[in-house]
Amino acid sequence: MDKMNQAILKHLQNNSRMSWQQIGKHVHLTGQAVSARVAQMEAQGIISGYTIRQNHLTRHFIAVLMESSDFAGFEAFLNTQTQVESAFKVTGEACYQITYTPNSDSELETFLNQILHFGRYKVLSAIRCVK
Repeated sequence: MDKMNQAILKHLQNNSRMSWQQIGKHVHLTGQAVSARVAQMEAQGIISGYTIRQNHLTRHFIAVLMESSDFAGFEAFLNTQTQVESAFKVTGEACYQITYTPNSDSELETFLNQILHFGRYKVLSAIRCVK
């Protein structure tokens, strides 16, 4: 990824509501050129979606240790879960790291019970955002 794309990404991360023209003024491109670069980064998978983060929600960080190799099935399951804010395939002690934002404790319990079909899990719960 070139420095221009990195600059565009930095502006999108800081304020995803900026127009292509506003970003273009900062990176010395036209709005149309910024739009084309963003579309190209989406096609390459560098930008894969736009996320709304609601800082008032309770977040749980769930490490999943798979007991089978049904990674595709587990990932398909995760993609159906609207309360999954993010999910990463990781290395180390776990196979996946999930950020989950339930509306209630019972919703979290239901989600954790569904995970048991794929493997074991460890849960860490956020108590306060520091950054």
